[in-house]
Amino acid sequence: MKLQQLKYLKAISDNNLNVSAASEALFTTQPGVSKQVLLLEKELGVRIFERHGKHLQRITDVGEKILEEVEKMLRLEQKIKALAKEHVDPGTGTFNIFTTHTIARYLLPSSVAVFTKRHPKINFNLQSTLPSQAKGGISRGYSDFSIVAHDVGQDSDLIVLPAYLWTLGLVVSKDHPLAQIEKPTLEQIAAYPILTYEQGASGRERVDEAFEKAELNPKYFMTTMDADVIKRYVELDFGIGIIASLAARDIEHMNLKYIDINHLLDPCKAWICFSKDVILQNYMYDFLGSFSPHLTKTLMEEVLMNSNSGRIEAMFKDIKLPIY
Repeated sequence: MKLQQLKYLKAISDNNLNVSAASEALFTTQPGVSKQVLLLEKELGVRIFERHGKHLQRITDVGEKILEEVEKMLRLEQKIKALAKEHVDPGTGTFNIFTTHTIARYLLPSSVAVFTKRHPKINFNLQSTLPSQAKGGISRGYSDFSIVAHDVGQDSDLIVLPAYLWTLGLVVSKDHPLAQIEKPTLEQIAAYPILTYEQGASGRERVDEAFEKAELNPKYFMTTMDADVIKRYVELDFGIGIIASLAARDIEHMNLKYIDINHLLDPCKAWICFSKDVILQNYMYDFLGSFSPHLTKTLMEEVLMNSNSGRIEAMFKDIKLPIY
């Protein structure tokens, strides 16, 4: 069994069993990939893939189990490389972060600015992704950290830590009737078409909970995960917007007014996640500290020694999170 054969298996799985796409991703030839997979199956004595002619139809039951172990082995390979690199050439490398568009645009820049002054040789690979995809990016080894603004739940392979609290705010056009009201009520907000996040998003859940508790049935004109789209349509007078307060930081040049509605909606929690297999290098500790000041190196070392979700929850019980 060769490590390269395992990489071929993972690439095929990641590319929906398309051997041609897998070979392109690995910068090798399709016949070479197919040959190595067949040799591995012969060595193991089992079929990892079910075939129809030359095409792979599905992953067999035993193949699914094998691929789970393959992913663990490839993560271990990365872990070994990271250990060696930290020893040979500390302070260099690429930092992979999956996050949402809003966090990448409005919250990360200040942390990145501080970080790059301390670690000028570290390159950032910042991938803006949907909240539902961020967790998968870690489990597949594509990212070092994921920063998400919604609850990702617990996962036996991940460490999930509270990063900060974020609030929702109201954006209206400057000539809208609500623009003259300092603290609007839910009844006043429900009287107008609303543009906000899609169902299932943490922010949307807060909005729905508030209206349901008040026994109100608001009209949602538009739902989208992009706060910039919401702001644009509000500016065009299609309704009023409820978005993350962070995303309202740049409206001074727009025909919009931001209204604080913290008296109506509870804050949401954002999380930072990483694989239990990742080696936290010194520059990663520095990033965590600059992005979420409560995530000190001392606390993180304690987390790594007690990575059970229940113990982690107890550690953070009395920690006051920053609010944005």
